Amino acid sequence: MEYVDKEQEQVTKTLKGEKKKLSQMTFGQKLEYIWEYYKFHIIVALLIVGAITWGVHHALTYVQYKFYGMIINSSQYNEKVADEMHDVLKMAKHDGFNLSADFYTYDDVNMGGYGNKLDIYIMTGQLDFAFTDEVGVKYLVDMGVVRDLKTTAPDKLLDLWTSEGRLYNVDVTDDDGITGNYDVAVDITGTGIQEYFGLDEKMKYLMIADLSGSEEYLQNFYDLIYKIEKGE
Repeated sequence: MEYVDKEQEQVTKTLKGEKKKLSQMTFGQKLEYIWEYYKFHIIVALLIVGAITWGVHHALTYVQYKFYGMIINSSQYNEKVADEMHDVLKMAKHDGFNLSADFYTYDDVNMGGYGNKLDIYIMTGQLDFAFTDEVGVKYLVDMGVVRDLKTTAPDKLLDLWTSEGRLYNVDVTDDDGITGNYDVAVDITGTGIQEYFGLDEKMKYLMIADLSGSEEYLQNFYDLIYKIEKGE
């Protein structure tokens, strides 16, 4: 005699019964009935689908910013170039590049008790290079965040900048009272760098801070600067 699974039989009958009930209802009645008796299942299913969708979207689109540029004491730059820098710097898919303007060294743009926006971004490590004027150069030097170009820039750029007399050199005294001589910026006045990044004429200097520590992208940035300087 064939074995009959009573539990499965009951489920089958129940499903058949539900289908029969629904077949006798109008469209509106079907919606009302389904929501009344199956809303919990529907909500759970929607939550699962939503979670899966968000997970897939996040995996495909999330960005972790790894390299930062600033325009200090100006609002002008080429946004299209900024958008293309991810690929130009050969960055990994989920690594991001950010170039921002409207950072100022002047007291009248301080944000009350919260301090200057520029200071906040610097303290959170969001500065690798900056285009600025002489006031901005002195400001960043006083903050102690600028790298000496002699220790960070490749020889091919240093040789070019030195031969053209474009390095901005200052004496800096540290907390221990020791004074050192540093090449803190390079003069980019009238060069292809100003044109490439769409800077206004006041943005006369390029400075390196390298606060994110993304050395690979910094070297790729230097390669870009060298190509621009050589007109390639």
